Amino acid sequence: MDRSFACPECGSSVAIKGLAPGRQVRCGFCDRLLEVPFLPRAPIAPWKRRRFARPKWLLWAWGGVAIGAVAILAAGTVRFIRLQYHSAQDRSINQLIESSRDHEGLGRLDQALIDLDAALELARKAGAGYLAKVDDWQKKRSDLARRDGETVLDRLHRAGPTSFSLGNWLNLIARAKRDPDLSPISTQINEQFQLALNQEVEFDFAAARRALESGEVVSSFIYCDRIAGLIRHLPPEKQLSVRSEAESVVSMLVSAHGVTLVQPRGHFLFGPQTYVSELVPVLVKALEAKGYLPCRETSPWRHQWIHALYQLDLEISESLEGTYLSSPNRLTRIEARLTLMSHGQTKWRTTPTVTSTVPLPKLPAYLSTRVEISQERSQDVEKLLYDSARGQIHEKLAYALSNMPSCPRPQASSGP
Repeated sequence: MDRSFACPECGSSVAIKGLAPGRQVRCGFCDRLLEVPFLPRAPIAPWKRRRFARPKWLLWAWGGVAIGAVAILAAGTVRFIRLQYHSAQDRSINQLIESSRDHEGLGRLDQALIDLDAALELARKAGAGYLAKVDDWQKKRSDLARRDGETVLDRLHRAGPTSFSLGNWLNLIARAKRDPDLSPISTQINEQFQLALNQEVEFDFAAARRALESGEVVSSFIYCDRIAGLIRHLPPEKQLSVRSEAESVVSMLVSAHGVTLVQPRGHFLFGPQTYVSELVPVLVKALEAKGYLPCRETSPWRHQWIHALYQLDLEISESLEGTYLSSPNRLTRIEARLTLMSHGQTKWRTTPTVTSTVPLPKLPAYLSTRVEISQERSQDVEKLLYDSARGQIHEKLAYALSNMPSCPRPQASSGP
């Protein structure tokens, strides 16, 4: 009988071979002497005992220990990070306070105030540990802000009209409105600003009249533009009178020297936009050099140019005629007519005419070869021919403008 049976002592399987029931055999595991049964008690022992198995509660215990260790480690890490953060915050606050004191000692009150404000902001976020220090630093901040405001006010007041800075005045006024620590001197700031503003307006009026009398019309107009930028900061009851007085000066300038630029017109191969962007600034500069006063689109007085004494017209005629060497590419011809008129009468005129340069100077080698061998028109070559003519017309107009007669100065009326 080749079978096996379970040891009743340890449950191990005992294999038998050729043994009859009733014989005795030893268990290979527990070494107990066993009697071979007639039939095996069970082919497989489902209740086989677990040997050397660990209890379940031990696994749970170790799991709890691991979780506790992780929690302790996490709490320690968080505490360490907090300590490092507070330590870095303390260092930053102390450094800012020291920097503020150093700047104050060197007389740089504005920088001292900036550092102190930064330290106060950090200290308020740091918590209750800085409450007492925040109160002391806030008192220091109030004194520092007032002293800095008085310093800036004194510097602006002593600058005078020759160094008047509207932007710095407006910054100080806005700061006084925003900063409660400057409220004790806010009234003084506004009074000093109005005093300095009135002095600046009077200074600009005097300078504008002197420039007008000496024929420096552009300088005179610039002073009037500056007055226009100051008017809205004056008291309402004074704005109207100052505006009226400034308009009278501008009216005298425009009626004697003003010139209106008519937009270029005529026939253009590529439109008039390039003439407006490239040539009009050249015309403006040349006219100002000759004592004329062109209209400035950004000026608040531009409506006065409806009374301008002069008018400058520019007529352009662009055409394609002739061919470039033996190629079918066409040359560009530009005829310009620049006319200065007053009350419908022509005061000055120039009519330069140019044609593309043949051969084109500095023509790239690949284009030169392309022109020689090609029997078709090339847009690149014709554009170069057009640019050649445009450059020449600009040069001729600039030369003609340099020979334009200066604007005559109005004769002073003789008194009785």
